Amino acid sequence: MSTPKSKKAENSNYHDYVIKNGKFIGDFETMYQNVNDPWMQSIQPNRYSRNAGIIHIKNFGITSILEVGCGLGYYAEWIYQETNIVPKSIDISATAVSKAKEKFPHLDFELADITKNIDSFKTREAIILSEVVWYILPNLKALFKALSESSKGKYLIVNQVFYKGSQKYGNEYFTDLQEFIDFVPFELLAYSESSAVKDTTIETSVIFKIT
Repeated sequence: MSTPKSKKAENSNYHDYVIKNGKFIGDFETMYQNVNDPWMQSIQPNRYSRNAGIIHIKNFGITSILEVGCGLGYYAEWIYQETNIVPKSIDISATAVSKAKEKFPHLDFELADITKNIDSFKTREAIILSEVVWYILPNLKALFKALSESSKGKYLIVNQVFYKGSQKYGNEYFTDLQEFIDFVPFELLAYSESSAVKDTTIETSVIFKIT
């Protein structure tokens, strides 16, 4: 008879469903079924970059948002509390969307894949990719092309963590914020980088005008 995993053990292994030994797994649905709080979303980790993303929204007068990779909905709630904007928040995990709706019934969550149906959301002023870039690397160029065709003149906000010399996945694309900025074919408007000395990561947030 197997022993059930504790919640702590489950949460400590969520990476195994995402990227393991430098290989992309991407089984987000199973992860959300088995792990209560992956990435410790309930305490909003990466607060520097997520707060900077909200500052971009305010600074550029953005009034409607598509949030990609909403997970359990905590960042959508933070955006709402700070800006009074209800984002259209999407995720590819049906379980994540169901849990987000239960936690935050006043917000707007939908099951969708941004890499397959960007046209459905082209009325939004800004698209936020918050900590999802590593998971859509092979689709990034196609996504940027689709955005250029459907959302010219609008905004792309990317909140993303980079690693202090320990990155093992996606190195052939970019390894730091400047390399990412060079990779994106849009007009750079503003960016920020933050990290505590003890951290192994660098939190970044950048906003582009889609061209």
